[in-house]
Amino acid sequence: MLPVSPEVKTSPLQKANFCSRLFVWWLNPLFKIGHKRKLEPDDMYSVLPEDRSQRLGEELQGHWDQEVKRAQKDAREPSLMKAIIKCYWKSYAVWGMFAFLEEAEEWLLVAKILWAESNH
Repeated sequence: MLPVSPEVKTSPLQKANFCSRLFVWWLNPLFKIGHKRKLEPDDMYSVLPEDRSQRLGEELQGHWDQEVKRAQKDAREPSLMKAIIKCYWKSYAVWGMFAFLEEAEEWLLVAKILWAESNH
């Protein structure tokens, strides 16, 4: 594992506006450095507080504890998969929606073209 630098750069994503987040412009300074030279560990930004393993682990632990209690009450084995799904389903649902729209876009365009051709 690489040693942690005492001066870790805060992530520009924390203060990025909507457009910067949408088009990933907040990474441009890092891309410029990477274009000029090989990136070093000191060039990297710190992890966002909401993405730190400590916070994510504690959140998952809470869902796991709830799953263990429910499993004991129902006289069954606890399911780690259920705990993971309950913990992270919202973020995966958002990304899943975008992935679905990306895939459906082509089919919707074809349907619109066929509809337009049939009406003329």
